[in-house]
Amino acid sequence: MAPKRELILARRGSEKRLRVTVPGAAAAAAVAAGGGTALASPAKRMLRKIVLVLLFLLRMSERATRVVSISQIGHMVQKLHKKLENMQEQMEDISHEVKQLKHLYSNRHADQHPGLEPNTNIQLRFLNGLKTPVYTEKNITAENNETIRIGIFEGENMITDGPLSKVKVEIIVLRGDFSNDGQVSWTEEQFNNHIVQGRDGQGFVLGGDRSVWLKNGEGCLGRIRFKEGSSRTRSRMFIVGARVSKSENTGVRVQEAVMKPATVLDRRNEANEKRHPPMLDDQVFRLEEISKDGTYHKRLKKAKIFTVRDFLKALNKNAKKLREEVLQMKKKTSSWDKMVGHARDCCLSDQHELKEYQSEEGNVKLFFNCVHQLVGAKFGGDYVMYDNLDPAQKTVVNNLKEGAHARLEDISSDYVMKNNNPEPVCTSSAAAAAGPLNPSDHEMPHQVTEAAENLGHCVVNCMTEPVPPTEEQDLLDPTNSYGLLEVRKIVDSVAYKCSVIVNGRVLKRE
Repeated sequence: MAPKRELILARRGSEKRLRVTVPGAAAAAAVAAGGGTALASPAKRMLRKIVLVLLFLLRMSERATRVVSISQIGHMVQKLHKKLENMQEQMEDISHEVKQLKHLYSNRHADQHPGLEPNTNIQLRFLNGLKTPVYTEKNITAENNETIRIGIFEGENMITDGPLSKVKVEIIVLRGDFSNDGQVSWTEEQFNNHIVQGRDGQGFVLGGDRSVWLKNGEGCLGRIRFKEGSSRTRSRMFIVGARVSKSENTGVRVQEAVMKPATVLDRRNEANEKRHPPMLDDQVFRLEEISKDGTYHKRLKKAKIFTVRDFLKALNKNAKKLREEVLQMKKKTSSWDKMVGHARDCCLSDQHELKEYQSEEGNVKLFFNCVHQLVGAKFGGDYVMYDNLDPAQKTVVNNLKEGAHARLEDISSDYVMKNNNPEPVCTSSAAAAAGPLNPSDHEMPHQVTEAAENLGHCVVNCMTEPVPPTEEQDLLDPTNSYGLLEVRKIVDSVAYKCSVIVNGRVLKRE
């Protein structure tokens, strides 16, 4: 029977050692020293290997220490903070849903007892809408940067006299999901429960003049701004609302006013604001994926591409060159697709001017719009839109297009699109569109032109001494060289000092 083996963990100071002891091992060792030989069995060799592995792992576990850097601690704190914010939003959502259930119950209760809060026909109303986009720390205005106005109404009529026409109104902020079901009336409790408090649960979301006094039933908001964005709310939107101040004792219920929901963005995003749709004269960084003073913006400016119009011209001329050489994008990416797609959204419906490029043979004419996009071609006398060209016509057009793009900047827009057909610009119609001239402007060209025509039929001998007219001679008599010379001096003087407008163009004396 094999001897029993024992594993003993011995400690020497701070070190730990694993030792295997076998009863009678000392005696066996003595026999071996005396001249006997004892070969280790396979089981013993395997045991030794296992012991060595265990010893190695034990030492490594003692020496291994985990070092946590400050950046890792900060990352962990950020994760924890984000989780806490998510928990806070979930708690707010749950609280909001509980309030909605409470309101639903109260509404049913109110329907059973209509005398609790009678419906009123008196309402506050905003008289104009909110200009978007809205940024924090920037005064809110109506469209065209006008002041936001508010009024008090009874039915469809503004209340212009009496106590209600001069009440104090306070401006507040509601959650973006208030009245999202299209309801036009609500209780005071429903309105108040949707009011948004500051980020810390205290204070106001709005800053500035948060109240206004009505005068003759109407008032204008002062300098008022958002102090924080709407990203923390579930709907990601805010609603500007107004109610009669609690300090006012009106004796009747006045329904509050609300605007349409709007997203309130951080003011730091204003520099990179993207327009939807973009305008031709917008700066090129208004396009998606192009940040102001960013890498793409600098590369575009270096290529003299400053506006959306310039971008579209370069895109229509050579899209591959714009992507690879100017923007230095080696392959098509989602950024390129977004950039081009946003630029293509630019509205060109009111741009009717066309440029014409004619082939050297004169049998084909190409027509380009204001951003040098090929819109069609004329073969002989027949105009064909680009989308309707057959394969043979497209081949001809594409061969001519490259040469046309090299000269388009020097070609004027002499055509307009009418009823899907290019027509030459009529100068007379352009002059008529310019509007009527002053009476003096009508008379002067006529007088000067008529005098010039009369002088054109007369030959004045400047080498001879002019003879003063007799009493019987007319001043403008062709035989009277003196009179003709004086008239010509007058005409030249007037033509030199005045501009003559003919057929809508300004002609000056050479």
